[in-house]
Amino acid sequence: MLKKISLTISLFFVVNLKVKSAVREPVSYKNGIVVSDNYLASMAGKDVLKNGGNAIDAAVATSLVLSVVRNQSTGIGGGGFMIIRTSKGEDIVIDYREVAPKKAYREMYLDKNGNVIPNLSTVGYKSIAVPGLLSGLDYALKNYGTKSFKELSSYAIKYAENGFKVDKHFVVASETLYKRGYTKDLANTFFSNGKPKKIGDIQKNIDLAKTLKIISEKGISEFYNGSIADKIEKAMKINGGLITKEDLKNYKPKIRKALKGSYRNYEIITMPPPSSGGIVLLEILNILENYNISWNSIGYGSEFLHILAEAMKHAYSDRAEYLGDTDFVNVPINQLISKEYAKKLKINIEKTMENNFYGKKYLNDDSGTTHFCIADKYGNIVSATETINTYFGSQVIIPETGILMNNEMDDFSSSPGKPNAFGLIGNENNSIQPLKKPLSSMTPTIILKDNKPFMAVGASGGPRIITGTLQTIINVIDFGMNIEEAVSFSRIHHQWFPNKLFVEKEIPIDVINNLKAKGHEVVISSGESAVQAILIKNNIFTGASDPRKGGMPDGY
Repeated sequence: MLKKISLTISLFFVVNLKVKSAVREPVSYKNGIVVSDNYLASMAGKDVLKNGGNAIDAAVATSLVLSVVRNQSTGIGGGGFMIIRTSKGEDIVIDYREVAPKKAYREMYLDKNGNVIPNLSTVGYKSIAVPGLLSGLDYALKNYGTKSFKELSSYAIKYAENGFKVDKHFVVASETLYKRGYTKDLANTFFSNGKPKKIGDIQKNIDLAKTLKIISEKGISEFYNGSIADKIEKAMKINGGLITKEDLKNYKPKIRKALKGSYRNYEIITMPPPSSGGIVLLEILNILENYNISWNSIGYGSEFLHILAEAMKHAYSDRAEYLGDTDFVNVPINQLISKEYAKKLKINIEKTMENNFYGKKYLNDDSGTTHFCIADKYGNIVSATETINTYFGSQVIIPETGILMNNEMDDFSSSPGKPNAFGLIGNENNSIQPLKKPLSSMTPTIILKDNKPFMAVGASGGPRIITGTLQTIINVIDFGMNIEEAVSFSRIHHQWFPNKLFVEKEIPIDVINNLKAKGHEVVISSGESAVQAILIKNNIFTGASDPRKGGMPDGY
């Protein structure tokens, strides 16, 4: 009888926990697949695959199109992380995260009393870190691709020059910007007659098209040490920015060692620092591995979500305490991702605890970024996350270039213990230093089963990137969902500080009440992470793009 009741409850949750924007049927292809949060980008990547390119070629084309059609979230004025699993079984990690200018200094966002100056790290020229996106794409293409940058950039140039129809996500981002305040340049580029565009309106960026044409003809050196670099430096000098042409010229992507772990006999390949994503992901998975999680055991109710939230609190506390750019600080990576350490992190099944139960030193909604996954018929897989940070980044467009610049300097800890734009806090390990990279939540991940590619996954959405990626993995491995269900299923998020449990509104009220009874301060929120994922079984590629952001897979 108990077993029957459990099954009924499980089926109830399956029906009621999916995001209400209609769960689509999984889309499968035999030869290759591209999953991104915009169908034009997925189509461009698919076209590259269909014309003989590999996953890396398709990644460059997809990224550049996203730089145009998702410019509110990413662009050549930003950066990112990419993990490549080659057909030869190599794991390549490319870090093209933005870096602090040489003139940056620890107290640059504090007043004379040591208080953080509002908006200085988020809006304007001083919030901009040295962009790395083009350098990262160039490295990937030259070392692992087969096509020319000129050919692959043609898709992005077409959409920047001829325009594209804006979708709901673009409109929401524009309306958010309109309410906050904006610059004249931003309005001229992204608004119509001084107002946000409406769904279906055409969006162009002629200056960006010209810039991409110059780069396609002359190479990325034009951005880092040519006429475009000159324009960036000039604008910085006029407007009090810190980036110099020397900063741009000296930028190089960093090739890092993949972070590896396991979860229930699946191998997890993910991003090391300066991303916090991989460590936090593996720490949470290691904690959960100590619990029997499935429909037939714990189910998807309040007991499971409580354990999940508590695991998140432990890991995000460690994020604040330990993580930073490993080129500058010592991060105890091996300890944090070890199975033994996870067993020491206690969870009270009956109730949640105060913040100081998880953290050591501190007692204290934006949704930028984009992610895409690509797999080809040759056996190559790419998982990449790219960003300009918050919606429309620094709100700075470099004159005559159309380039929207990042505000990644806000991802540093301007003052230890003080929250950034996403409410995240950190300590000295993530303090500002010249040429240092700020901590990130980006979590591009590839999963192997029996040493063969099984899944590629990642997300956008600030600190919710990690928990969105995490829950998609759990949904597939522990709950046996197909990839579309796994991506669409309602999610929770806890980042330790602030001490609030964010739950999507589709979660049943009785589950929410049970979580409140365990002491959680529950906040009902809309989905603020968007997951992209690929599942590979029997040489068939099945992809899903999160309905929360409206993307679409494409392949052949």
